[in-house]
Amino acid sequence: MITLKELALFLHVLFACIWVGGMLALVLVAAPVLKSLKNREEIFLSLGKRLSFYGTFLSLVGLFITGLINIHYMIGFSQLIDFSNPYVRTLLHKLLAFGVVVILSLSHDLYFGKRAYEKRLNLYIARLLGFLNLIFSLLIVFFAIKLRFGG
Repeated sequence: MITLKELALFLHVLFACIWVGGMLALVLVAAPVLKSLKNREEIFLSLGKRLSFYGTFLSLVGLFITGLINIHYMIGFSQLIDFSNPYVRTLLHKLLAFGVVVILSLSHDLYFGKRAYEKRLNLYIARLLGFLNLIFSLLIVFFAIKLRFGG
């Protein structure tokens, strides 16, 4: 029988795979292929919209909810103020990076990404936000691994 603790961790990892995996697939697979196509902007915007829904909105909300459940089972919310605990410090770094990713994702997906092909500046900002989003996302994965080793 699966427990809520196990289900929450499973879903947390699954949402992280969708989120980070989607970004890596877009950067490493889709973007290079699309560069050679005539209607690349249209296809890229279409891919971006789909990834935005699953990768940003669904996954980040799922990560937030399952993350809260994981905090409850791992240390409890009352321990979040114990800054002498290395686990808590790493968790707070992870949560801070998650907050940055939420801001970057929303800025990219709701504004600059949608307007990327209207102005060249928007395209550069969308690319920069996407790059920073990927870097912070990988940093969060690093913090998650560090947490599994005790912080």
